[in-house]
Order: sequence, then structure tokens, then C-alpha cells
Amino acid sequence: MDAVIDIGSNSVRLLIDEHKKVAKKDVLTTTLGDGLALTGKLNEEAMLRTEKAVTEFVQKARSCRADNIYIFGTEAMRAAENGVAFKQRLEKSTGLKVDVISGETEARLGLMGALSDMPGGEITIIDIGGASVEIVRGDEKRITYLKSLPLGMVRLIDLAGTVREDIERYVNEHICEFGFVCGVEAVAIGGTATSLASMDLNQKTYDPYEVHGHVLTLHALKKLTDRIFASKDLLKDFPSLPEKRARIIGHGAIMLTALLEYLGLEQTTVSERDNMEGYLYYTAGKK
Repeated sequence: MDAVIDIGSNSVRLLIDEHKKVAKKDVLTTTLGDGLALTGKLNEEAMLRTEKAVTEFVQKARSCRADNIYIFGTEAMRAAENGVAFKQRLEKSTGLKVDVISGETEARLGLMGALSDMPGGEITIIDIGGASVEIVRGDEKRITYLKSLPLGMVRLIDLAGTVREDIERYVNEHICEFGFVCGVEAVAIGGTATSLASMDLNQKTYDPYEVHGHVLTLHALKKLTDRIFASKDLLKDFPSLPEKRARIIGHGAIMLTALLEYLGLEQTTVSERDNMEGYLYYTAGKK
């Protein structure tokens, strides 16, 4: 049994591989990327929160007798001026190697993770993270399009604020940086997509088994976006939404809507399987 820890720009996640189709992932929101877009550096409070979460997950993985524990970091760690120093700090506190992956690798891993539960054929992966957004299209044999942009949700707060019109304006100004790409069957992965699916399902508590495979239409996304920005109490209106994700879920709804429109698609399937499963697929030799 292996474990993998994903150090994201908004959350740290733990997956203990028990060979299930849908794995329950532990999540701690640490907002590592807070302020990164403005300063170029990880701030000390965010690093402390993240270090605590990573060490807690390492301890849990060891208590579950994981044979191997893999740790990887994404956009916040690769983009920050002090990202290397933070990597070394984590390696010292955990005694484990921390692999900071490139945007291209992150996109490839997301594709492989999603494909591990797909019947085959070419798909387009949409991965909206805390600091970056990836689009990758391909199948098990080849990748036909891949791009990662620093347009993640924590960054959007820094750069566009919290007013809907400002967020939409910023997203529409920068989404064209993906260049020419037409979508085929789309699969959305990551915490933004799974949270929006749970909200669309009106879940009281988050159920990954129901979320996995849920089809989120463009029409439903637009209605959900209206509800989010009209809400006076998001946690009351959407009980399954984690408290610390509430501040960025409106940004995520706008981004996912814009991406579907940009790709010329009317819907996306939401997958619980993502770059964590992809990382195990490549690094631990899991299928």
C-alpha cells in the first residue's frame, strides 16, 4: 500500500492507495499561494500551515503502514522565489523527498489519473488549481495539446479581487493565452470541479462516489454561479462546501464556465481521479 501527498497552492491532500475505483482523499486547506502573485514569494504563515499539514499527513500514512510515501508540489512551489528553500525545509521536517513537478508534468499526470478510469479514447482534461490552470488533450498513447497557465483561484483573488464583474473581465482577458484549442469530451478534475459538482447535486455532506462521473452542464454552471454570487451565506446554502474553499468557489465557477465556452463545449464530466492517481501510476508503477 502506497500513499501520495499533493502540496497544492490552495490545499494539501493525502491519498492512501487501497486499490479502489474512487478513493477518499483527506484535504487540509492551507492556501500556500496566498499573496504569491503580488510578492513572488511564499509567506511564512502559509508555509507554516502547509508544513504542519504535510507532516500530519506523513504521520497518518505511516500509521496506516504505507510501504512508500510520495510527496509532490505544484505551481506555488515551482513559481515562488523561495520555493526551493521551502522544499528543502519540508524534506528536513519529514525525512522524505519532495518532488516539485513542472506544469507540463502536472497536466500529464492529471490526464493519466483521469484516463485510469475511462473506457478509452481521446479526452480533454480541465484542471483548475490554486495557482495554475491546465488544459491537456490526449489518450493513453499520445498528447495532442497541453498548456499550463498561472491563472489559479488563489492567484485570481490577488489579481482580480472578489467582485464578479472584475473576475470575469480578468478571466476573459487572459483565457485566450491558451491559444487555439478545440475540446473533445471534457473531464474536469481537482477541488474546484468536485466542489461545484457536489453543490450542483445539492449534497448535504460531500460524497465522492456520487460526485465521480457527475455531468456538469454549462447551463447548470451558469445558474450555480448566479447562486454563489447572490448568496448571503454560502456555507448555509451549500452545506457540502468546505469553509476554506468558500472564498474561491465563485472564482472557480467563473473559470470553469469560461473554459467550457472557450473550448466550445456544453458540459464536462467531473472525475475524482486526478494527478494524485496519475502520480502513483507513473512513480509507483500503479495501474
